[in-house]
Amino acid sequence: MSRMELEITENNDNPLLNRQEVQIVIKHESDATPKRNQVIKSLSEKLKAKKELIIIDHLKNKYGKTETQGYAKIYTNKDSLNLIETKPSIARHTNTGDEPKKEKKVEKASKKETKEEVKKEVVDKESKKADKGKTNEKN
Repeated sequence: MSRMELEITENNDNPLLNRQEVQIVIKHESDATPKRNQVIKSLSEKLKAKKELIIIDHLKNKYGKTETQGYAKIYTNKDSLNLIETKPSIARHTNTGDEPKKEKKVEKASKKETKEEVKKEVVDKESKKADKGKTNEKN
């Protein structure tokens, strides 16, 4: 696991949206930019919050620097999170492990199967049309 230091530079409580808004700085000396799930894990440990209630809005680092700045939102409950956050944002934070990659492979395989099935149907229809044309010419 990469060695990173997470520092909270700003912490605002937003009771209207039932969340805590946090500006963070992550220092990663000789490592790559940390992944979203690593940051969520560190934040949950530091703020004693549930991982599924943390949304990382953005993580940005400047070229050549070994620190990343980010913005995260920690919700008090799942209902507030689902009401406020967009579907793509929520999807980005579910299954932050290796599982989505496996699912994508399965989806691609099923798409190939459906494409092949569609091609086969089109070819069958075309051949039936051609057969009908031949029978009409004979009569």
